[in-house]
Amino acid sequence: MMKSISSKQRGLRKWPAILMVVIALIIILLISANNLFFYQTRSAADSQRSQVKVPVLSYHSVNSKATNKYVVTPEQFHEQMTVLHDLGYKSINLRQFDALMKGEIENTGKLILITFDDGYADNYTQAFPIMKKYRFTATLFVITNWMESGSYATWNQLGELQKNGWDIMPHTRSHPDLPLLSRKDQTDEMSGSKQAIENHLHRKVNAMAYPYGLRSGKTVRIAKKCGYEYAFTFEDGWTSSDQNPLLLKRLLIFGTDDLSTFRMKLQNHS
Repeated sequence: MMKSISSKQRGLRKWPAILMVVIALIIILLISANNLFFYQTRSAADSQRSQVKVPVLSYHSVNSKATNKYVVTPEQFHEQMTVLHDLGYKSINLRQFDALMKGEIENTGKLILITFDDGYADNYTQAFPIMKKYRFTATLFVITNWMESGSYATWNQLGELQKNGWDIMPHTRSHPDLPLLSRKDQTDEMSGSKQAIENHLHRKVNAMAYPYGLRSGKTVRIAKKCGYEYAFTFEDGWTSSDQNPLLLKRLLIFGTDDLSTFRMKLQNHS
């Protein structure tokens, strides 16, 4: 009888120790769960905080003869640049854009990249004087085979723009629908235009704009192989650092946009 009681007592003595182990495990699990929740919350906050959004405007021609919706009159353009100035915007070049996307400079919320496609002479004769008034610069994506012809800029004009802080980048050699071309021809269009600008203006080329904004998966891979770090589409919206750097959005500016529409595009972060 005494032996049986002694066994029960020994069994009872184990319960406090087991209970302490269980409590300790519960505490550890609660701490781990709390740390995990804190880490996930902080990671989400850090990710949101580190994401950069910036408006990148896409223009074409600035001309008093509005032949299509891509032509903005000098009066419209002047009004729009005045709005940007009055709102406190500062234009950035591609070097600053690169630093901004990489989080190397502060995003003040008032930085803007202004771009022109095709390389019209009126970008030099009409847009440049207006932008110079407000100390704005731009990135000009040119169709290299079309320079020096018709209504397109000369290499001397492009050189003058570059001296004044503009970036001159490719819009391919002949503005084709790239996805319809063979790999060889796409490479020739993208690599050839890159080489032409580097030969004429002696400046490294690292960005381009797809003609019509069109591209395929193959096109994007070729662009990367050709040495492009950034490529812009016609997909409408703000540019952000979480986008594929070779598939960047822009805000398309049309001659049909009134000032309220222009202002609205600057406020829309989608």
